[in-house]
Amino acid sequence: MNKNILYIGLIKTLVFAHQPVMDMAPRWSGGYGFQIRYESFKTKHQDKSFSTDHRIYFFEGVYTWDKSKRITFKLPYYKIENRRSNSVSRLSEFRELIIGLPLKKYKNYNHHTQNFGFTPQIKIPINKMDRSSKYKYGSGLSISYSKESFKYYQLYDIFGWIHQGKVPLFGIDINLGVHPYHNNNNNNGVFIIWDVTGRYNESHGSILAGPVLVPYRQKVMARLELKFPVIETGIEDHLTKSIFSNLGIGFVF
Repeated sequence: MNKNILYIGLIKTLVFAHQPVMDMAPRWSGGYGFQIRYESFKTKHQDKSFSTDHRIYFFEGVYTWDKSKRITFKLPYYKIENRRSNSVSRLSEFRELIIGLPLKKYKNYNHHTQNFGFTPQIKIPINKMDRSSKYKYGSGLSISYSKESFKYYQLYDIFGWIHQGKVPLFGIDINLGVHPYHNNNNNNGVFIIWDVTGRYNESHGSILAGPVLVPYRQKVMARLELKFPVIETGIEDHLTKSIFSNLGIGFVF
């Protein structure tokens, strides 16, 4: 088996979650934005002399026809290093383009706003090797609920992905946070969030959790995130046993 494919399958459990920009913006008709993210983690193996470093760079964007209808894209670039004793092998490539169509129903109250989301997605292979294989195309569906006030923030997202010829992937993301500071005069502030991420398919299950910091100022948002594996089950070489880090910056217009 080509183990690089195995490792990339693990990464995809992270790639498919969340939507630009930072799951929060834009929220107005004719709005658009983009974000750049960097994610890294390490996979350890049964063979103690063997480990894999994963670094993924994302370019992602969104356009809103109105605040309830939008289209998003995600373009990840993978850099993977397999280390065994004194040898290192490297893989660097684009593999897929992910297109989403988030549909949201917003409702505003005196002290908070909320929305229900329904997001169909497709994955289109752009790597020559992937384009030649019918098993690399995929489709996904996400159902979400988000609520935000001047003091609190919460997001619940349940999703599934199907790739032709492969077992389905299911996931859940929960963000629970506080909004300790907001200056309405110049629209700057910060969210402090606890993120819980669960993934399951036939060969692997995991729950990761950790803190997230989301500062923003006017049209710029950032996300700094660390997650730790709480529970991991399945094939030994699918397990990470390491910290996930995610850094990103986004712009909306």
